[in-house]
Amino acid sequence: MSKMIKIMFFDIDGVLTATDKYVPNTSPKLTAESIKVLKKIKEKGFVTVFITARSVRELRLKDGFEQKLKENGLLKDTFIFGALGLDMAANEYEFKTQKGQIVFEKGDAVITKKSIVKRETFSNIDQYLLYKMLLGKEIKQKLKYAGFKVRPAISEEIINDARILFEFDEPMKRNEEILQKTIEIVKEQREIFNNTKKFGSPVDLDVYPIPESGYPIMSIQPVELGKHLGILRALNQLKIRPSDKIIAYAFGDKDSDAKMKIRKDIEFVKVKNNSDFVKKIKEILEKEI
Repeated sequence: MSKMIKIMFFDIDGVLTATDKYVPNTSPKLTAESIKVLKKIKEKGFVTVFITARSVRELRLKDGFEQKLKENGLLKDTFIFGALGLDMAANEYEFKTQKGQIVFEKGDAVITKKSIVKRETFSNIDQYLLYKMLLGKEIKQKLKYAGFKVRPAISEEIINDARILFEFDEPMKRNEEILQKTIEIVKEQREIFNNTKKFGSPVDLDVYPIPESGYPIMSIQPVELGKHLGILRALNQLKIRPSDKIIAYAFGDKDSDAKMKIRKDIEFVKVKNNSDFVKKIKEILEKEI
Protein backbone atom coordinates (compact mmCIF):
# COMPACT_ATOMS: atom_id res chain seq x y z
CA MET A 1 0.00 0.00 0.00
CA SER A 2 1.43 3.37 -1.02
CA LYS A 3 1.92 6.03 1.63
CA MET A 4 -0.80 8.71 1.64
CA ILE A 5 0.52 12.12 0.61
CA LYS A 6 0.14 14.89 3.18
CA ILE A 7 0.11 18.53 2.02
CA MET A 8 -0.28 21.93 3.61
CA PHE A 9 -1.17 24.98 1.50
CA PHE A 10 -0.42 28.46 2.86
CA ASP A 11 -1.30 32.01 2.02
CA ILE A 12 1.68 34.07 3.19
CA ASP A 13 0.77 37.63 4.22
CA GLY A 14 -1.37 37.72 7.36
CA VAL A 15 -0.81 34.00 7.97
CA LEU A 16 2.95 33.38 8.17
CA THR A 17 3.82 37.06 8.64
CA ALA A 18 3.12 39.47 11.50
CA THR A 19 0.92 41.66 9.32
CA ASP A 20 -1.10 41.41 6.11
CA LYS A 21 -0.02 44.92 5.05
CA TYR A 22 1.49 44.86 1.55
CA VAL A 23 4.53 47.05 0.89
CA PRO A 24 5.61 47.12 -2.80
CA ASN A 25 9.02 45.74 -3.78
CA THR A 26 9.59 44.03 -0.44
CA SER A 27 9.59 40.35 0.50
CA PRO A 28 7.21 38.95 3.15
CA LYS A 29 8.93 38.41 6.51
CA LEU A 30 8.34 35.04 8.19
CA THR A 31 7.92 35.30 11.95
CA ALA A 32 10.15 33.21 14.22
CA GLU A 33 7.08 31.26 15.36
CA SER A 34 6.14 30.50 11.74
CA ILE A 35 9.60 29.08 11.09
CA LYS A 36 9.30 26.85 14.17
CA VAL A 37 5.93 25.41 13.15
CA LEU A 38 7.02 24.99 9.51
CA LYS A 39 9.89 22.83 10.76
CA LYS A 40 7.44 20.72 12.78
CA ILE A 41 5.21 20.41 9.71
CA LYS A 42 8.17 19.07 7.73
CA GLU A 43 9.00 16.63 10.52
CA LYS A 44 5.45 15.29 10.23
CA GLY A 45 6.08 14.53 6.54
CA PHE A 46 3.97 17.24 4.93
CA VAL A 47 4.70 18.72 1.50
CA THR A 48 4.43 22.51 1.88
CA VAL A 49 2.92 24.79 -0.78
CA PHE A 50 3.05 28.60 -0.48
CA ILE A 51 0.66 30.64 -2.63
CA THR A 52 0.49 34.43 -2.65
CA ALA A 53 -0.67 37.41 -4.70
CA ARG A 54 2.89 38.75 -4.54
CA SER A 55 5.19 38.44 -7.53
CA VAL A 56 7.87 35.77 -7.63
CA ARG A 57 10.44 38.57 -7.95
CA GLU A 58 9.46 39.87 -4.50
CA LEU A 59 9.66 36.38 -2.98
CA ARG A 60 13.18 35.99 -4.34
CA LEU A 61 14.67 39.29 -3.15
CA LYS A 62 17.94 39.13 -1.21
CA ASP A 63 17.32 38.15 2.43
CA GLY A 64 13.69 37.55 1.43
CA PHE A 65 11.07 34.83 1.79
CA GLU A 66 12.63 32.09 -0.34
CA GLN A 67 16.11 32.66 1.09
CA LYS A 68 14.74 32.44 4.65
CA LEU A 69 13.14 29.08 3.82
CA LYS A 70 16.45 27.87 2.41
CA GLU A 71 18.44 29.02 5.45
CA ASN A 72 16.12 27.03 7.69
CA GLY A 73 16.14 23.86 5.58
CA LEU A 74 12.52 24.32 4.50
CA LEU A 75 12.84 24.29 0.69
CA LYS A 76 12.83 20.50 0.24
CA ASP A 77 9.45 19.16 -0.92
CA THR A 78 8.23 22.74 -1.21
CA PHE A 79 6.38 24.67 -3.92
CA ILE A 80 6.14 28.45 -4.07
CA PHE A 81 3.61 30.17 -6.34
CA GLY A 82 3.43 33.92 -6.86
CA ALA A 83 0.92 36.14 -8.68
CA LEU A 84 -2.01 34.06 -7.33
CA GLY A 85 -0.70 30.80 -8.73
CA LEU A 86 0.43 32.13 -12.10
CA ASP A 87 4.20 31.97 -11.51
CA MET A 88 6.18 29.24 -9.83
CA ALA A 89 9.50 29.74 -8.07
CA ALA A 90 11.62 26.61 -8.45
CA ASN A 91 15.09 25.15 -8.05
CA GLU A 92 16.73 23.30 -10.92
CA TYR A 93 20.00 21.46 -11.42
CA GLU A 94 22.40 22.88 -14.00
CA PHE A 95 26.10 22.80 -14.93
CA LYS A 96 28.44 25.04 -12.98
CA THR A 97 30.19 27.56 -15.23
CA GLN A 98 33.05 30.04 -14.93
CA LYS A 99 33.53 32.74 -17.56
CA GLY A 100 31.06 30.95 -19.78
CA GLN A 101 32.86 27.57 -19.61
CA ILE A 102 31.57 24.39 -17.90
CA VAL A 103 33.61 23.49 -14.81
CA PHE A 104 34.98 19.92 -14.67
CA GLU A 105 36.32 17.99 -11.67
CA LYS A 106 37.95 14.56 -12.13
CA GLY A 107 36.57 14.43 -15.65
CA ASP A 108 32.93 15.08 -14.68
CA ALA A 109 30.98 18.28 -15.21
CA VAL A 110 30.10 19.88 -11.86
CA ILE A 111 26.35 20.06 -11.34
CA THR A 112 24.91 22.72 -9.05
CA LYS A 113 21.42 23.52 -7.87
CA LYS A 114 20.57 27.02 -8.96
CA SER A 115 17.41 28.96 -8.18
CA ILE A 116 15.45 30.03 -11.23
CA VAL A 117 12.00 31.34 -12.04
CA LYS A 118 9.99 28.81 -13.98
CA ARG A 119 7.15 30.34 -15.95
CA GLU A 120 3.74 28.71 -15.60
CA THR A 121 0.68 29.88 -17.53
CA PHE A 122 -3.07 29.46 -17.47
CA SER A 123 -5.15 28.93 -20.61
CA ASN A 124 -5.61 32.46 -21.96
CA ILE A 125 -2.62 34.33 -20.55
CA ASP A 126 -1.04 35.40 -23.85
CA GLN A 127 -4.35 36.78 -25.08
CA TYR A 128 -5.01 38.36 -21.74
CA LEU A 129 -1.71 40.25 -21.54
CA LEU A 130 -2.47 41.92 -24.88
CA TYR A 131 -6.02 42.51 -23.71
CA LYS A 132 -4.66 43.92 -20.44
CA MET A 133 -2.59 46.58 -22.21
CA LEU A 134 -5.48 47.66 -24.43
CA LEU A 135 -8.28 47.49 -21.87
CA GLY A 136 -6.15 48.95 -19.08
CA LYS A 137 -5.63 52.15 -21.06
CA GLU A 138 -9.38 52.51 -21.65
CA ILE A 139 -10.27 51.88 -18.00
CA LYS A 140 -7.68 54.42 -16.84
CA GLN A 141 -9.13 57.09 -19.14
CA LYS A 142 -12.69 56.39 -18.00
CA LEU A 143 -11.65 56.62 -14.33
CA LYS A 144 -10.02 59.99 -15.05
CA TYR A 145 -13.15 61.20 -16.82
CA ALA A 146 -15.12 60.14 -13.72
CA GLY A 147 -13.05 62.63 -11.72
CA PHE A 148 -10.59 60.32 -9.98
CA LYS A 149 -6.85 61.00 -9.74
CA VAL A 150 -5.40 57.72 -11.00
CA ARG A 151 -1.99 56.39 -11.96
CA PRO A 152 -0.49 52.92 -12.58
CA ALA A 153 0.15 51.22 -9.22
CA ILE A 154 3.77 51.17 -8.08
CA SER A 155 3.41 47.43 -7.44
CA GLU A 156 2.28 46.55 -10.97
CA GLU A 157 4.27 43.81 -12.72
CA ILE A 158 4.07 44.73 -16.42
CA ILE A 159 5.07 41.40 -17.95
CA ASN A 160 4.36 38.55 -15.57
CA ASP A 161 1.29 39.72 -13.70
CA ALA A 162 -2.15 39.05 -15.14
CA ARG A 163 -3.71 41.81 -13.04
CA ILE A 164 -4.44 45.40 -14.03
CA LEU A 165 -3.58 47.56 -11.02
CA PHE A 166 -4.48 51.22 -10.51
CA GLU A 167 -3.45 53.41 -7.59
CA PHE A 168 -5.62 56.38 -6.66
CA ASP A 169 -4.41 59.69 -5.23
CA GLU A 170 -7.59 59.77 -3.18
CA PRO A 171 -8.28 59.39 0.57
CA MET A 172 -9.17 55.91 1.83
CA LYS A 173 -12.65 57.15 2.85
CA ARG A 174 -13.52 57.16 -0.88
CA ASN A 175 -12.49 53.51 -1.24
CA GLU A 176 -16.05 52.15 -1.57
CA GLU A 177 -17.02 54.86 -4.05
CA ILE A 178 -13.91 54.12 -6.15
CA LEU A 179 -14.58 50.37 -5.99
CA GLN A 180 -18.17 50.69 -7.22
CA LYS A 181 -17.22 53.07 -10.04
CA THR A 182 -14.32 50.82 -11.11
CA ILE A 183 -16.64 47.78 -11.22
CA GLU A 184 -19.09 49.75 -13.35
CA ILE A 185 -16.39 50.93 -15.78
CA VAL A 186 -14.74 47.49 -16.04
CA LYS A 187 -18.10 45.88 -16.87
CA GLU A 188 -18.88 48.56 -19.44
CA GLN A 189 -15.47 48.43 -21.14
CA ARG A 190 -15.37 44.64 -21.17
CA GLU A 191 -18.74 44.60 -22.97
CA ILE A 192 -17.35 46.99 -25.59
CA PHE A 193 -14.22 44.89 -26.11
CA ASN A 194 -16.19 41.67 -26.14
CA ASN A 195 -18.32 42.94 -29.01
CA THR A 196 -15.29 43.47 -31.24
CA LYS A 197 -14.03 40.61 -33.40
CA LYS A 198 -10.39 41.55 -33.01
CA PHE A 199 -10.07 42.16 -29.27
CA GLY A 200 -12.89 40.14 -27.72
CA SER A 201 -12.29 39.41 -24.03
CA PRO A 202 -10.94 35.88 -23.36
CA VAL A 203 -11.88 35.99 -19.66
CA ASP A 204 -14.39 37.33 -17.15
CA LEU A 205 -13.01 39.93 -14.74
CA ASP A 206 -13.24 40.66 -11.00
CA VAL A 207 -12.33 43.88 -9.17
CA TYR A 208 -10.71 43.81 -5.71
CA PRO A 209 -9.60 46.72 -3.49
CA ILE A 210 -6.03 46.53 -2.11
CA PRO A 211 -5.46 49.04 0.73
CA GLU A 212 -1.85 50.20 0.59
CA SER A 213 0.25 53.11 1.85
CA GLY A 214 -2.83 55.11 2.85
CA TYR A 215 -4.24 55.17 -0.69
CA PRO A 216 -6.62 52.74 -2.39
CA ILE A 217 -5.46 50.39 -5.12
CA MET A 218 -7.87 48.49 -7.37
CA SER A 219 -6.87 45.11 -8.80
CA ILE A 220 -8.68 43.97 -11.95
CA GLN A 221 -8.02 40.31 -12.63
CA PRO A 222 -9.37 37.21 -14.39
CA VAL A 223 -12.04 35.35 -12.42
CA GLU A 224 -10.15 32.10 -13.03
CA LEU A 225 -7.03 33.52 -11.36
CA GLY A 226 -6.67 32.76 -7.67
CA LYS A 227 -4.83 30.77 -5.02
CA HIS A 228 -6.77 27.67 -6.11
CA LEU A 229 -4.73 27.84 -9.34
CA GLY A 230 -1.52 27.33 -7.34
CA ILE A 231 -3.11 24.35 -5.60
CA LEU A 232 -4.07 22.81 -8.94
CA ARG A 233 -0.52 23.28 -10.20
CA ALA A 234 1.00 21.74 -7.08
CA LEU A 235 -1.31 18.70 -7.32
CA ASN A 236 -0.32 18.35 -10.96
CA GLN A 237 3.40 18.56 -10.08
CA LEU A 238 2.90 15.87 -7.46
CA LYS A 239 1.00 13.72 -10.01
CA ILE A 240 -2.03 13.49 -7.73
CA ARG A 241 -5.17 12.42 -9.59
CA PRO A 242 -8.73 13.42 -8.57
CA SER A 243 -9.37 9.82 -7.47
CA ASP A 244 -6.29 9.74 -5.20
CA LYS A 245 -6.79 10.31 -1.49
CA ILE A 246 -4.71 12.93 0.32
CA ILE A 247 -4.50 14.57 3.74
CA ALA A 248 -4.45 18.32 3.13
CA TYR A 249 -5.01 21.64 4.89
CA ALA A 250 -5.20 25.13 3.39
CA PHE A 251 -4.63 28.27 5.49
CA GLY A 252 -5.81 31.77 4.61
CA ASP A 253 -6.85 34.94 6.41
CA LYS A 254 -9.65 36.10 4.11
CA ASP A 255 -13.04 34.70 3.10
CA SER A 256 -11.92 34.70 -0.54
CA ASP A 257 -9.14 32.25 0.40
CA ALA A 258 -11.84 29.60 0.91
CA LYS A 259 -11.53 28.99 -2.86
CA MET A 260 -8.41 27.02 -1.90
CA LYS A 261 -10.74 24.16 -0.94
CA ILE A 262 -10.97 22.72 -4.46
CA ARG A 263 -11.21 19.12 -3.19
CA LYS A 264 -13.34 17.53 -0.48
CA ASP A 265 -10.21 16.24 1.25
CA ILE A 266 -8.68 19.74 1.59
CA GLU A 267 -9.68 21.27 4.92
CA PHE A 268 -9.73 25.07 4.72
CA VAL A 269 -8.66 26.82 7.93
CA LYS A 270 -9.32 30.55 8.19
CA VAL A 271 -7.00 32.33 10.63
CA LYS A 272 -7.22 35.82 12.13
CA ASN A 273 -3.49 36.51 12.22
CA ASN A 274 -0.12 34.84 12.68
CA SER A 275 -0.71 34.07 16.38
CA ASP A 276 -4.01 32.40 15.52
CA PHE A 277 -2.29 30.43 12.73
CA VAL A 278 0.41 29.16 15.11
CA LYS A 279 -2.24 28.09 17.63
CA LYS A 280 -4.37 26.25 15.06
CA ILE A 281 -1.45 24.54 13.34
CA LYS A 282 -0.20 23.22 16.68
CA GLU A 283 -3.65 21.77 17.38
CA ILE A 284 -3.65 20.03 14.00
CA LEU A 285 -0.13 18.65 14.44
CA GLU A 286 -0.98 17.23 17.86
CA LYS A 287 -3.65 15.07 16.16
CA GLU A 288 -1.28 13.90 13.41
CA ILE A 289 0.33 10.49 13.83
